Amino acid sequence: MKMFVDLEALNLRSTPEMDPGNRIAILHLGQEVDALGPATEPGWTRIKTTIGNVQKTGVVKAEVEGQRSLRIPVSAQREALARQAIIEWLRFEKGQGQEHHAPFFGYIGEMWQAIGLNLDGRDRDQFWSAASISFMVRNASSTVPKYKKFKFAAAHAKYMHDSIARRNANDTKAPFWGHRLHEIRPEIGDIVCKWREAPRDYDDAAASDAFKSHSDIVVSVQPDFVLAIGGNVGQSVNITRYKKTGAGFLAPQDAVFMHMVNRT
Repeated sequence: MKMFVDLEALNLRSTPEMDPGNRIAILHLGQEVDALGPATEPGWTRIKTTIGNVQKTGVVKAEVEGQRSLRIPVSAQREALARQAIIEWLRFEKGQGQEHHAPFFGYIGEMWQAIGLNLDGRDRDQFWSAASISFMVRNASSTVPKYKKFKFAAAHAKYMHDSIARRNANDTKAPFWGHRLHEIRPEIGDIVCKWREAPRDYDDAAASDAFKSHSDIVVSVQPDFVLAIGGNVGQSVNITRYKKTGAGFLAPQDAVFMHMVNRT
């Protein structure tokens, strides 16, 4: 059965035991694997996957520190966006590639150029996080045309406001609708929205598209938190962990104030 790695990193081992000498490889978040069934020891799963051009078979822990290590696929439309976010994370060396260093400043240049601006990562006074989200959504639109109706912009507030306006207009062609945090539980392919500098709420985003903000694309949903990928996080494309409430909604912590729900 096709599954995806649901942790930032997961050890693939030759035998179902925690032995430094039996590690075959380290699998990354979102890596596709074939689950072959339970291993001989409880709590382990047999898998095969392709690393480079070589197929590898081994075992992985089913849970690591209370977090599930593998997940089943969600809809193809949501997977398409998560995949583009993960591609950028890997392209930036899992958050280690810095914006002003080669080749990374050129990658940021691609993001800017996609929205018609002649900038790159060496323009360090320009926030590129919204350009990165727009770039990821645009790339996902190559297989999911509905993403082409996204409000591509250099500022997060533009598409946050648009998602609320289109929900209020009952626009079923919109790829995202903006929701209050307590309305819908997050899923892979949704977008977490945060304010920057000055506190904002859902009503502010409904009234204006001009305020400082940030957003990240959800790529993993665990019982107590989600992992989301965004740009200009630590001057790279990186992963942020966002807490969930006991009821499973995004928690109103760390400046999180609204939730763009994927409707593709």
